[in-house]
Amino acid sequence: MEGELNSVLQLRQGVGQLVRMKVLPAPYRHKQKEEVRHAISAIDRVWHDGSVQSGAILRATRGKHVISLAHVNTTEEESAAPNRYTVEISDHRSDQGYTAIEQGSKLSHFVNIFQFAPEKREELIAHFEHTLPYMRKQPGYVSTSLLLSVDQPLAVNIGQFNTNRHFRASMCKREVLGSFAKGYPLGIMATVLGVLPKPPQLHLCELAHVVGGSV
Repeated sequence: MEGELNSVLQLRQGVGQLVRMKVLPAPYRHKQKEEVRHAISAIDRVWHDGSVQSGAILRATRGKHVISLAHVNTTEEESAAPNRYTVEISDHRSDQGYTAIEQGSKLSHFVNIFQFAPEKREELIAHFEHTLPYMRKQPGYVSTSLLLSVDQPLAVNIGQFNTNRHFRASMCKREVLGSFAKGYPLGIMATVLGVLPKPPQLHLCELAHVVGGSV
């Protein structure tokens, strides 16, 4: 139920998990709190009626966006709906095999959304797998997950660090900047991964709410 400390949204690789993600922009900074309340009410409602197995609400610390994540049932109807993603990679520093977004967590979260050329899907996945050993060496690193849209050439990288300070320190390193947080250099976009030359949407977030639990 709402407020339980063990409520958790798990992002698991290789189990056919389907995740719904919505980015909810508030028109003004002072409206963000209201948007967060609406998002929490909505995720609680669909969890209670069984439409989602678990969910999480993230609040951008810079900007006005609110991000809603939900583990939805893998049905034909859900798979055909917009804003649905599959979990292609989920890495954790402890080798637990999944990323956990848990109620009461004080971790720093980031969400990075970017486009890629459809024919470069497998190369994109391979590139993320190649960078994981390096990322694990970063101070404060906890986890990262790569989600790919079911119906669009969109990728989402959801990451966790112990603190915002650890996250910002990692962003000062070119290897991290180029592969995880700021998107890809234009040369790589055009030639290796085929990522479209459109600026990624990077959101540094605080956890606002979690409901339910994943299997």
